[in-house]
Amino acid sequence: MFFKKKFNNERIVPKTTRSKDNRPFYIPQITSVEDKKRLRQDFITPAGTSGKNVISVSSDRKGTGDIDKKYDAFRTNKRLTKEEAKKRFGHSYYEFISVNKKTLPKVYTEEGLSYDDVTLNKKVQEEDMINTEEIINDHKNIHSVPVDEFFESEKKHQEDLSANEVEEDDVLKDLMMNQEEKKDPMPLQFEEDEEESLDDILFEKAENKTMDVEDIQFDEDIDYEEYQPEQVPDLPKNDMADYQLPPLTLFKKTKETEKEEPAWVKENTEVINETMFAFGVDGKVTNHTMGPTVTRYEVSLGSGVPTKKITGISDNLQMNLSAVSLRIEAPIPGKNTIGIEVPNKTRKPVFFGDVIDHPKFTQSKDPLLLAVGLDIDALPVYTSIESMPHGLVAGSTQSGKSVSIAATIVSLIARNKPDELKLLLIDPKKVDLQQFSDLPHLITPIIDDTKIAIESLKWMVGEMERRYDVLKKFKAINVSDYYQRRFNDPNFEKMPRIVVIVEEASDLLLSGGNEIEESILKLTQKSRAVGIHIILATQRPSADILKGTIKANISTRFAFRVPSSTDSSVVLDKTGAEKLLGKGDMLLSENGLVRRIQGAYLSPEEIEKITDFIKQQMEPDYIFTHQKLSMEMKTQTDIEEIDELFKDVANYVVDEGKCSLNKITQEFGIGFNRANNIVNTLEKFGIVSANAGTKPREVLVDYDQLSQIFEGMN
Repeated sequence: MFFKKKFNNERIVPKTTRSKDNRPFYIPQITSVEDKKRLRQDFITPAGTSGKNVISVSSDRKGTGDIDKKYDAFRTNKRLTKEEAKKRFGHSYYEFISVNKKTLPKVYTEEGLSYDDVTLNKKVQEEDMINTEEIINDHKNIHSVPVDEFFESEKKHQEDLSANEVEEDDVLKDLMMNQEEKKDPMPLQFEEDEEESLDDILFEKAENKTMDVEDIQFDEDIDYEEYQPEQVPDLPKNDMADYQLPPLTLFKKTKETEKEEPAWVKENTEVINETMFAFGVDGKVTNHTMGPTVTRYEVSLGSGVPTKKITGISDNLQMNLSAVSLRIEAPIPGKNTIGIEVPNKTRKPVFFGDVIDHPKFTQSKDPLLLAVGLDIDALPVYTSIESMPHGLVAGSTQSGKSVSIAATIVSLIARNKPDELKLLLIDPKKVDLQQFSDLPHLITPIIDDTKIAIESLKWMVGEMERRYDVLKKFKAINVSDYYQRRFNDPNFEKMPRIVVIVEEASDLLLSGGNEIEESILKLTQKSRAVGIHIILATQRPSADILKGTIKANISTRFAFRVPSSTDSSVVLDKTGAEKLLGKGDMLLSENGLVRRIQGAYLSPEEIEKITDFIKQQMEPDYIFTHQKLSMEMKTQTDIEEIDELFKDVANYVVDEGKCSLNKITQEFGIGFNRANNIVNTLEKFGIVSANAGTKPREVLVDYDQLSQIFEGMN
C-alpha cells in the first residue's frame, strides 16, 4: 500500500505567500543530534499531526510542473482546486506551508481544535520516528545543506513563489522523467514494516502501466474517479512441476433435504400386496429401498412359488401402480427376494459433484477410477477402467449416453496430469466431444474424419506393439509391474496410460469396414497389459455391427435406455434396458453382475470451468497431427504393401478418365478383390474419388499430377 494511515482532513491556514522558485533543489543536512531534536520539535509534515514530524521529500523538483499536482499520487484526500484553496486558506499552496511550534496551537485553535488534540499522539509519533542519520548515509550523493540555511532559504522561497505559478504537467509522466534523471532517489517515510520506498513502487507501477486501486488508502467521504486496471491474462506455463489438478469446488452439488419417507411408498407397497393376492401369488413386500430415481420393493415368495409368477403379472403390477415403466429383478443377486423397481413420484437430481467429492474417490490411488453415479441405495458407485479393461456404452437419444462419456473424461482429467494420462477422442458427430478440444491430455486434435480415425487406430496398434517390446526388454508383465520394479532404472521410459474413446462406434464400423474392426479387435484383445484401454459408444447396438468377437473382450457394459429388448440383449446379453427411464437411468454390467444406477449429471458449464482451469496451465502438445499421421501412414505402410500393378492401373484410369472395377479386371486379367484393393489405394493417394455406389469413381488428377505422386513414392 502507499499509505497505511489516514491523515486528518484539517488544513493549515498559511501566513505567507509564495513566489516563483528559481533555486535548485536541495535537501537539508542534519549535522548533529541537536539539529535532529530541533527539527523534530519545530516542524511537522504538511499532512497533519498524525504523520511523523520529519522532513521528507519524494523526488527532485527539476523541470517545470505544478508543485501540488506533482504529489497527487501521494495524497490521501482529494486535492482542492486553486480557487477552492484560495477561498478557504487564502493561498493556492496550502499543503506545503511549514508550521513551527509557536504557531501550531494558534492555527489549530482557529480550525476548532485544541492544542491537546494536536499533541495527543506525540508518544506514538516519537516511537515511529525513523533514523534520519541512516537515511543520510544511504543517500550521500544527494546535494544537501545545513538546517539553518534551509530554514532561511525556505522562508525566502515562500515569499518569491507567489509571483508566478508554474505550469501544470501530468504527474505520472513527470515522475517517470524525474526518475530517469535521478541516480539515487530519497525514500519517503513509511511504516516500520515497509521495506520498499514509495518512489520505487510508483515508478515500478508506472513502468508496468498498471496501478492497483487497493494499494492506496482512500477517504470514504470523497468521490474518486473509477479506476480500471489493465487485465493481463495468465499465459500457459507448460511446467509439469507447477501443474495443479482441478479443485472439486468447480462442480455443483445437491442441497441436503430431509430424509422423510413419502406417503406414496406405503401406498405402492399395499398395491403390490393386493395385486399378488388377487392373482393368487403367495408373496409379500418385506422391505424397500428408495434411490434417487426408482424405489425397489423386495418381495418374499412362499415356499414352492416359482419366480415366473411374479414376472407373469408385471404388466398388471405396472397398470395398478400407474407407473411409466416397471422392471422386475428375479431374484436380486445375493438375496432370496425378488426386486420390483418402480419409478419415484418425485425424481431427485444427482450431480457429478456429489459423486466425485467423496473419500472413496479422492483417497483412491487408482488413476483410472471413474465416478459413475448413485445406486438404488443412494450410495456412490465407482468403477475402474484398469479393471474393465474396456467398456461399451449404448443408449438412444436423450438417454444420458453423451453425459456419461463426458463424466468419464472429466473423472480421468481430474485425477491425472497430462504426463500421466493421454486421450484419443474420436467423434464422427463433430459435436459431442468438442468441449474437450485443446486439452493438454490429447494425443492429437479431436478426430471427426473416418479416414483419420482409421489411421489413428492403426497408430494405436503400432504403439501397443512398441510398448510390448519395452516391457519385454525390462521383463515386466504389465505397466503397473513396470512402474513398480523398473522405475529407478536409468533407461526407464515413462508410459502414460492411454484411453481411446470412440463416439458413434457403429457408424465408424460401417464406414471404416474391416480396417476399423480389425484395429479395434486387436486393441481389445491385447492392449490392457500395456496401459491402453478403449471405450466404444453407440446409439445403435445392433448385432450385425457389434460383432461377438469384439463384445467378447468388453466385459463392462453401460446400458442406457434402448428402443427394444433386442438391443438390450445385444448390450447386456439380457433384457431390461428398454424399460429404463432415460436421463441418466442406466444398468451397469460388470462381469455379468448388473446394477441399476442413476448416472451423475455434468453440465456444459462445469465442463467449461474444468477445461479452462487446465488450459490456463498448459497448452496441448500433440504427439502427432492429422496431416502428419496421414503422410506417415502413406509412406510407411501403403507404399510397402502397394500392388505391383498400381502404377499401370493409375495410368490406365487417367487415360480413360474414369475408374471402373469391371474394366480394370478385364484389362489386366486380375480378380475382383485385387482390383478393389488397387482402387482403394488410388483413393488414398487422391487419384480417384470415394466410392459412389454403382457409379464409376471420378478421376481427380491429370498426367502431370500423377507424375508428381509417383515421384513422391520414390
